[in-house]
Amino acid sequence: MKPADLTGILVLAFLGGGILTFLGVIIKYFNCGDILNGFYEKKHDKEKVSRIVGMDFLIIGLSVIIIALISIFIDKKYYNAIMITQGIIIVLGLIKALYDQFFKCGKN
Repeated sequence: MKPADLTGILVLAFLGGGILTFLGVIIKYFNCGDILNGFYEKKHDKEKVSRIVGMDFLIIGLSVIIIALISIFIDKKYYNAIMITQGIIIVLGLIKALYDQFFKCGKN
């Protein structure tokens, strides 16, 4: 396996984290929860989906970007661990966002 370098970490952060942060801002602050796949207006509360899932996306994206910025000051031998950590944060965060959308944001 080729070792990770700082360029790969920053590219992953600013592509993955940047897109998730952008979507989080759009969903949360412009109340666009209905742009999410699986949103069903009769089943889900749009305001609650926008608030909760938008915040989830913001936290995921900003976490990945912050870890990448911290990695600038860390020794090269930890780059693989940082890259794996970023991937795990994205995957687990998206699973949590899907869980929140389908099970916490239903209409009462």
